[in-house]
Amino acid sequence: MKFFRLIHSKKKYFLSVLAISFIAINLSFNSGFIAAQQPTPVPTPTPIPVSSLPPFSIKEAIGFNNIASATAGDYLILVRYDLEIGEGANEFWCKEEFLINDSGCSLTPSNPDYAFSLREGFVFIEYLDSAGTIHRQNRKIPRIDAGLVGIYAESPASSEFGFNTALLPGKVCLRYADDFFDPSGNGSWNCKQVSNISGGTTALANEISSDSGILYNLEAQIGLPLNTLTSSRGKVTPTGQVYLEEALQGIVDVAVDSSGNTVFQLGSTLVNKGYTPSGSNIPLQESLNATATASGVTNNLKNVSSEYLGFDSPMFFGGLLFIILSLFVASIVIATTKNVILAVLSASMMMLPGIFIGAVSIAFIFTALSLFIVIGSWYWLRRSPE
Repeated sequence: MKFFRLIHSKKKYFLSVLAISFIAINLSFNSGFIAAQQPTPVPTPTPIPVSSLPPFSIKEAIGFNNIASATAGDYLILVRYDLEIGEGANEFWCKEEFLINDSGCSLTPSNPDYAFSLREGFVFIEYLDSAGTIHRQNRKIPRIDAGLVGIYAESPASSEFGFNTALLPGKVCLRYADDFFDPSGNGSWNCKQVSNISGGTTALANEISSDSGILYNLEAQIGLPLNTLTSSRGKVTPTGQVYLEEALQGIVDVAVDSSGNTVFQLGSTLVNKGYTPSGSNIPLQESLNATATASGVTNNLKNVSSEYLGFDSPMFFGGLLFIILSLFVASIVIATTKNVILAVLSASMMMLPGIFIGAVSIAFIFTALSLFIVIGSWYWLRRSPE
């Protein structure tokens, strides 16, 4: 009874918070709460002419089949390439316009500290069969200077084109993006024939750990001391692993020798391998998420979070937004009423609109509500007379 008397005595503040909460619900559900403008398109720059194109080249390309499993039928191409940085300061690819962080490029010769910070969109690599048909592209080149890049295609890529003798030999080509470079700079001189090696993951493991394989050749290309990327015992070092994982995330898990052992010095720990999580999403939550997506709220939230604030997950940003709003309202209520219970109740109500845009989980709300009921009941029983 004391709790209800408290609400009645503070009904002015309680009703204000309730009104704000329902207004927020109405606005968010009708796409007015998060009405993001589409990002302003970036004007297309004047293409760099052929005479000023930063040079690149492909040194070797090796194709492998059955990477995911012995019968997967997938296809992987490992490519060793070079996006040249030149001998002088700020030459070729070692420039601010191409790198997110060009530290070290002003040295003579250039020695980029963040060679892996190449901006996306300037250059890409693609695989073509003998007839010139493009089958796969990878628009993410990991770094400037010497490096490895992968082109991966799922089943049935191996039989469809990778190891299909009617379409061999295939080739990989580095390409300048037309948005930034004169397209006449692209030609057969930027291509390399792919050498296929059958044998699945074992063949892949042997190639990357061999003292004459692609990683060993990369070591020589960069000019690193012997056994920097591959050890004298035929293991890929942690430094070599960096280059390989830039080419194919998860390669450490699949590249095993004929005995099933890893060829990486650090090995691979798969604690939960084979574990399949059980359970499912709450149907009501799925329905609300679908409604939010159809209404455009989810897309607007994504525009705000990614384009303007730099958040990768729009739902994380949405949840953070409602938490901040809840804390703000709770601080106002507690400063005005000096009552913690009313502040917690007000904060909980401010979280409710987040349900309708998928930013706050229904499971979270009900869990918090259950805890509040348990704690409140304990508090009430503790204060009640014997």
